[in-house]
Amino acid sequence: MPNQIIYKAIGKISKIWIFLGRPFPSALRFIRHKCLGHFWPTIKYNSDEKETCDVAVIITSHNYGHYLSQAIESVLSQSIKPKEIIVVDDSSTDNTKEVAEKYSKNNVKYIYGEWKNVGCARNAGVNNSQAPFIVCLDADDMLHPELIRCSLKTLKENPDTAIAYTDHSCFGADSSIYKAPDPFDWKRFETENHFNCSDMVRREALLQAGGWSESNLHHIDWVTWRRILELGWKAKKSNGMFFYRKHKENMFSAFKKEASYAQRIGFLETPAMLFIALSGREWAWPKTAEFLQQQTFPHKKIHLVIMDTSQNKVFSEKVKKWLSECDYQSHTYIKETVGTPGLADKYRGEHSDEASLACTKIYNRFARMCTTPLAFFLEDDVVPLIDAYERLIRHFDIKVISVSGFYMHRTRNSPVAWEWNKYDLPQDVSPGRGVSSVGGNGFGCLAIRGEFLRRSVFHSGPPCRNYDQNFYYSYVLKDKFKALMDWNVRCDHLNSPNYHVPAQFQTTYSAAG
Repeated sequence: MPNQIIYKAIGKISKIWIFLGRPFPSALRFIRHKCLGHFWPTIKYNSDEKETCDVAVIITSHNYGHYLSQAIESVLSQSIKPKEIIVVDDSSTDNTKEVAEKYSKNNVKYIYGEWKNVGCARNAGVNNSQAPFIVCLDADDMLHPELIRCSLKTLKENPDTAIAYTDHSCFGADSSIYKAPDPFDWKRFETENHFNCSDMVRREALLQAGGWSESNLHHIDWVTWRRILELGWKAKKSNGMFFYRKHKENMFSAFKKEASYAQRIGFLETPAMLFIALSGREWAWPKTAEFLQQQTFPHKKIHLVIMDTSQNKVFSEKVKKWLSECDYQSHTYIKETVGTPGLADKYRGEHSDEASLACTKIYNRFARMCTTPLAFFLEDDVVPLIDAYERLIRHFDIKVISVSGFYMHRTRNSPVAWEWNKYDLPQDVSPGRGVSSVGGNGFGCLAIRGEFLRRSVFHSGPPCRNYDQNFYYSYVLKDKFKALMDWNVRCDHLNSPNYHVPAQFQTTYSAAG
C-alpha cells in the first residue's frame, strides 16, 4: 500500500512537471533516477498507460554494469515506450548480465558477444531487432523522457530524413549543454561531428549505409552518420534531449587525445574516388598509367573515374585495355566531348573561353559523381609521388577543405597556387617549405573533401572568371576555410611537345612571365 501511494504521487508530480513545460530536466533526472530510482523504479508507475511505438533501443555495455540500470530506467521512463529494448553485452566481466536480467520482466532482451568493438555490438543489436526506427544508447548515458517521442515525430513527418539529431546535456564531470545547429549545417558537420550516437536513425538508411562502422581506427559514430548522408538522406533536428555522462572511463575521450584528426574522421582508411580527365595526350599517358599502377593507397579502396575527352578512337581503346587489366576493382570509364580535339595543348591566350568551358563541364560532372568523403584529383600532365595521396590526407584538420601537391606552371616560373591580395584578387606565390596555407591552388594533384565538392558548381564567371579561383574565393576567402599546400609533395608538370606560343603572343607572354 505505501508503494502504491508513492507511485501515484510520482505520477501526479510527473504530470505537473509536463504541464509546466518540463523545466530543469537535469535536476529531475538526478532526483528521479539517481536518488529515488533504487527504491521506486520508473517502470512500476503508470506503465499500463504508456503508448508503444515502432522503435528499438539498443543499449551497448562493456563493463558498464554500474551505470546500466540508469540507462535502462531512462528508456523505460519514455513518454512513449519503445517496442524493443535490447541490452548488448560486449565482453563484459562485471555484473552487466545480472543488471540486464533484472529487467527481463519488462521485456528487456539480453544478448552477449565478444566483439570488443561498439560498432559490432550495435550491429548485433540491430540484427536482433525489427523496428523501423533505432536508437543506440551507450550504457553510461541516458535519454530524456521525451527523446523518442520528439525524434519519432521528426522522422515520420519527413520521409527523406534518416537522422533526427538533438541537443545534449553533459553530466558527471561536466555540466554543460550543447546546442546543435538548426537547421542542419553541412559545413560544420563535415568538419566536426555534432551528432550523438543516440540520435534516432531510420533502419532502412542505416542498412543502406552498411550498418554501423566496425573499425576501431576512427570515430565510428561520425563515419556512420556521414555514410548515411552521402547516400542522399537528410538530417533534421528534433526537440529531444540526450544526457551524456562525462567521466574518466569515456572511451572516445581517450581516443580523441591519441588519434590525429585525419584518423578520427576516417580519411586514412575509408574509400575515396580518384578523378582524372584524359584529353588524349599520348605523350603523357604512359607516365600517368605508371603512376596509377604504383600509387600506394590501397587500390581496393579507390574508385577510379576516368573521363576520356580525347575523341581519339585509338587512344580510347588503349585506355580501356589498360582498365581491363588494372587492379582497381572499382572503376568507371566515361566519354565526353568537352571541346575541340587537342584543346588541352593549345595556347590558352587564343582558346581561353573554350578551355574554361571544357574545364567547368569536366569538374561539374565529377562533382555530381562523387560519393565518398574525399576525392583525389589528377590532371593528365601532372605526375605526383607514388605516396602523394597518403601524405596529403594526413594534413586535414577541422578547417581544412583541401590539401594540394606542389607543381609549377608549365609556362611561367611560379607554383600553381595563389594568395588573395587586399583587393580580393589572386596573386602568385613563391615556393615554400613544409606545409602552409595558400589562398587556393590548381586541381592537378589535390585531395579535397567530397561534401564541399558535391555542393559546388564550377563556373568561370565573376568574381574571378576562373573555375578553381572561384571555388577557393567562396570557401577560403569568404568562409575562412583553409587550403593547404604540401611543398614536399613535388609533382612533375610534363611539357607537351605540341605546345607553343603563337608569335603574336610571344612578346606579351614574355613580359607577363
